[in-house]
Amino acid sequence: MQTKFYLMSGHSSTGELKNIDRKALDDSGNGNVLVVNLSFNNKEKSRAKKQFFKKYFNELGANNVDFIGEKTLEWQAKKGFEKAGLLYLPGGDTRSLINNLKNKGLVSRLKSFKGIISANSAGAYALCPNYLMIGHGDTEIFPAIGMLDFWIKAHYKPEFDSELIRLSEEKEIFALKDPAAIVYREGFNFIGEVWSFFEDQKTKMSC
Repeated sequence: MQTKFYLMSGHSSTGELKNIDRKALDDSGNGNVLVVNLSFNNKEKSRAKKQFFKKYFNELGANNVDFIGEKTLEWQAKKGFEKAGLLYLPGGDTRSLINNLKNKGLVSRLKSFKGIISANSAGAYALCPNYLMIGHGDTEIFPAIGMLDFWIKAHYKPEFDSELIRLSEEKEIFALKDPAAIVYREGFNFIGEVWSFFEDQKTKMSC
């Protein structure tokens, strides 16, 4: 089975992504969720996120919710990946997430995973060829893990258009306005407001 992606933009803490996350969970088949809780290099934030996502996915009907964290051992990660139907990459600090995925040797596991990968904001950025850090001063570009062959801009605002058009000369960028998602396997389905920026053109993909 080919990996199916749910690439999201929004704030899970407000509940605005619940319907999309529920759809991803239903797609998982076995209802087992593995949350890659590596989006912060802060123990208190990581602990709070673990508590939140445990409750969040249980309320959505998960059969089981496991976590990969800072102290997860290799054999535990292997077991978690084998059990999971849904792999979840949460939002947070994108560079921390990308570095932690690489440093813990999880990139190859992600790339060989054949279930559902659901990723919000920083999680979606991590799957792209590069992380395009737009809207925080001068644009910066950081290497990501390259599971996707296109780019994501989460939390889209029209004020980002000129920079997205400039960057789209060489790449296709999908911009998502909260709350929104791209469901991607061999083709694309769009939920919410999504635009494509490609070859200097902006195209609305959904309403």
